[in-house]
Amino acid sequence: MTIRDYHPADLPYLYDICLRTGDSGADASGLFSDPALLGQYYAAPYAVRDSRLVLVLETAGLPVGYVLGTDDTAGYDAWLASFWLPALRLMYPEPAASEHPALSEAERGLRSRFAEEPETSPWSAEYPGHLHIDIMPSAQGHGWGAKLMDAFRTRLASLGCPAFHLGVSRGNAGALRFYQRYGMREIGGDADTLFLGMSCP
Repeated sequence: MTIRDYHPADLPYLYDICLRTGDSGADASGLFSDPALLGQYYAAPYAVRDSRLVLVLETAGLPVGYVLGTDDTAGYDAWLASFWLPALRLMYPEPAASEHPALSEAERGLRSRFAEEPETSPWSAEYPGHLHIDIMPSAQGHGWGAKLMDAFRTRLASLGCPAFHLGVSRGNAGALRFYQRYGMREIGGDADTLFLGMSCP
């Protein structure tokens, strides 16, 4: 396996990997009426806005994981609000109450998020970057998660970003162990999500 820069031809794989790891690391395919929906928020916009901050894990010529994010969370949120979310609101309107029984709680929550203005996290001043990392189960357990993190931190540092943060579901015990072993520290959270931060090299 190798880590390489993103190419536009990778975009369908970003959507697929995002979906197939989107239920706290498990396959979320059964949770969304449109298989692209999850990636429309958590993967594609990062590649569109700044592809320098998308790194792909590849094996046998095919992407099996990625790390992606931004070096400027406040700027990213402003771009998301003005450029990306207006189109998503047309494509995926907030579901009416009559639709609720046919939609999963995960889909209802995500489509409701599309309708909201992004709120930049209070720790973005100290940790201005943020990231998402997803690896297919077949590629896990071989140290590539840490290598992706290392490569992303180096990329952030090269762009002048001093630190980054991420959010992880408190129910995703495997991810929490990974980030804590990697050396990230708790910087905030709520009942559902723990936020961790770390400096760049």
